Amino acid sequence: MAILCATDLTEGSRQAAEVAARIAARRGLPLWLVHQVHPDQLRVAAEPVREGLQALLREEVQRLAPLGAKVESSLLESGSSGALARFCEAHEARLLVVGTPREEPAALGSGVSLERIARNCAVPLLRVRDAAPFVAWLTGARPLRVMLGVDRSRGSEAARRWLTELGVDGPIELLAGHVYYAFEQCRRLGLPTPMNLDEVAPRIEAVLHREVAALADTGVAPRVHLRMAVGRAADHLVDLAREQEVDLLVVGTHPHNALGNLASVAHHALRLAPMSAAVVPVSPAASHGEAPLPQVRRLLVATDLSPLADETIPFAFALAPAGAEVHLVTVIPERAGAELHRDLKQRLLERVPRGLEPREVTTRVEVLHGEDVALALVQAAERMDAELLCLGSRGHGGVREALLGSVARKVLGLSRRPVLVLRPPLR
Repeated sequence: MAILCATDLTEGSRQAAEVAARIAARRGLPLWLVHQVHPDQLRVAAEPVREGLQALLREEVQRLAPLGAKVESSLLESGSSGALARFCEAHEARLLVVGTPREEPAALGSGVSLERIARNCAVPLLRVRDAAPFVAWLTGARPLRVMLGVDRSRGSEAARRWLTELGVDGPIELLAGHVYYAFEQCRRLGLPTPMNLDEVAPRIEAVLHREVAALADTGVAPRVHLRMAVGRAADHLVDLAREQEVDLLVVGTHPHNALGNLASVAHHALRLAPMSAAVVPVSPAASHGEAPLPQVRRLLVATDLSPLADETIPFAFALAPAGAEVHLVTVIPERAGAELHRDLKQRLLERVPRGLEPREVTTRVEVLHGEDVALALVQAAERMDAELLCLGSRGHGGVREALLGSVARKVLGLSRRPVLVLRPPLR
């Protein structure tokens, strides 16, 4: 394993190389200093140019040596945008550090842009604009002030895991930034769309604050900053980071994918963010057995109060870990009167399994209203911030394959959260 620094041998790259060397020394890893040069640049006086570049790299190695890391250099002669990615893979890079190129927009050595490097490399990319905050952090003078761009995506989760790794190098002051669109949130949470968005914003932000804090939790509760927005999310996230005077903006993205909201934010952060920025790609951690176990703190368990649906309730409660909160719900299509409402709640309470006290599982019952049962369940799971939504399926015929009911199938299609469809045991 190693730390890599891609350099264009300018002052910006010198600052990035110093940060990379200090991180490598802290982690006990070698540092590779890599300069990529296009073959066209070597067509005239190839050997003198090559020797000159190698001499500049050797000077950088000597300058960085006192920082404590073992530093090696490589002159990468290639015009391919994937050459640096292949170098990272060959040396099992844990981090790729770059500086501010000569011009905006500009490139590192061979006309390969930062955005292309970020898309091709399967390792976190750290762009250093100013080395001073990192030096102060790595020497123990002060924490590194970091804003994590948060949403409910695999990229955001990958970025959070990387910050946990970065926190081993030194203390981090973590801020969580989230940009939201009010009308989209009203649909997601099942809230009525108001004439004045200021009326609904407090209700939305109460839910979002809890969700974002949980999604950004690295062991220390982050400070959450929300921004209601119109237009490109990336601009607002960068503005939030600027207002909070952070040292580093961190976002997640998916490699080999230039589309989508996260990729847009990553592209914008690398090019225009006035502070240092890091882009963290999604890695197949689960395939390698390295993904952390998710915390299931809240479950939504749905029943239509039929005997078949009720048989799945004990299985759902069995999944609840100690200290969890379980919301047992049913959905009715019309607004019920107070008496029917009390009756339905009592029927739900009667279905709560006994013996939960030793595990300190808290149960809440709720009667939901909606003509579309699946949509009502999905929106309730969003409002409750449930980590798991459990419901039953209707099996047809003895030992034949279970067929999902229409509600279960629609929930699977609508939900952005994990859904567990339970089939009752055969009798």
